Amino acid sequence: MFIAKPVARTLAVATCLLALSACDDKTTKTQEAQPSAEQAEVLKYNEYIAAANMTSANFGKQLAEYQKYTQPAFDGKKKMDDLFFTEPLSMGRIKEHLDKAHSMKPDMPELDEPGRLYSEALAKAEPVSRDMYNYISAKTYKSDNGAHGREIQPALLSSMQMLVVAQANFFEGIEAKDRARIKAEFERAQKGTLEHAQMGMVYYLKESLDAAGGVLDGKGLGDKKAAFKDALDQFNSMATAYDAKVRESNKTGCSSLLSKANDYLSTGRDIIERTENGQYEKDAKQPKQFQLMQSQQTQDAQSLLQNYNNMVSALNTNQC
Repeated sequence: MFIAKPVARTLAVATCLLALSACDDKTTKTQEAQPSAEQAEVLKYNEYIAAANMTSANFGKQLAEYQKYTQPAFDGKKKMDDLFFTEPLSMGRIKEHLDKAHSMKPDMPELDEPGRLYSEALAKAEPVSRDMYNYISAKTYKSDNGAHGREIQPALLSSMQMLVVAQANFFEGIEAKDRARIKAEFERAQKGTLEHAQMGMVYYLKESLDAAGGVLDGKGLGDKKAAFKDALDQFNSMATAYDAKVRESNKTGCSSLLSKANDYLSTGRDIIERTENGQYEKDAKQPKQFQLMQSQQTQDAQSLLQNYNNMVSALNTNQC
């Protein structure tokens, strides 16, 4: 079975967050028609972010599910009944974002080449994926005893394997640029300002999830517990500071964003508590018949990741 390095689990933060003029609602039509060099870079980068943030398109997961549940049927190893294949709706939309970004200036070598290869892989995978989707959805495999499925399966597997690799490489480029940009903006922002609190939230949000990597992988916090706790505390401070700065001009503050921050913090602190009191270890030692279908640690990891992505989505949509 084909195994590829995992793709990004998290959303990337759009540059609109940085309150640059390219994201200012008050930008004039003339400015929009003729963006500055800085604005042009922001607009191009955000097209790449839009492609990366289409979370429904985890092609590695789709390929693994096909290999586990559908391929054996066409290989004659299981009954050909009630097969399923994910409709490739997102492939075209992702390709549009990638192609648009690639055509824009300025050049971004760290993203342009991975983006081009990702687009090419999508172009190869989409037609055969669409063919397989229609074939399985109509249950034509019951009419031809799987003949067409067996015929197109090699091309499907080959194109999806290439797509998984291309997607992972593109995400690596996005993540590297995202991290470098956020760190630079945070360090450059003047302390005590709205921008400093805003960028601090993003910086420590990502730092905390880095420290929780072992939890997401099912291994626990390990020696990262102190780093995770510190990053959560710093994130908390930045989130409350951000809300306070917003309230200086708007008495309602930013309750929607703060609520999502609290959800993330709550889950993170539950993870620390359950690590310290040994609950995860106790659960793992339980006889199998007494274990939950999904362990508490797995549930907490999924909740942490979901709350993280909810937080990034709120930042990207500028809910305040």
